Amino acid sequence: MADAPGALAALFRPSVQGYLISWFRYDPAREIAALAAPVLIVHGTTDLQVSVEDARWLAAANEGARLLVIPGMNHALKRAVTPEQQTAAYTDASIPIDAAVPDAIASFAGAANAPARSTP
Repeated sequence: MADAPGALAALFRPSVQGYLISWFRYDPAREIAALAAPVLIVHGTTDLQVSVEDARWLAAANEGARLLVIPGMNHALKRAVTPEQQTAAYTDASIPIDAAVPDAIASFAGAANAPARSTP
């Protein structure tokens, strides 16, 4: 897309257009609904790319899905409340992911892999 605004030029550059177009055929809710495996959706309240409503919509597509909404976390899984923090989250690799993310994934994975309990 030659006439993309400057802020979107990286997203719509010719080298990624085929990749992006290939994903348009998928409906995320339909794909998640089809999963028999455990589903964890981790979302942040300051995500500028995907809304909390969209995360809830995805979670609702699979009755076994678990939704975790982390206050102050953005799309890069980093704490970012101010515009400056948003920019830094995407450009500064030294900024760690939100501390709640690894704990949530470990807890989810542990629960998903726990042996089934039999009842006498």
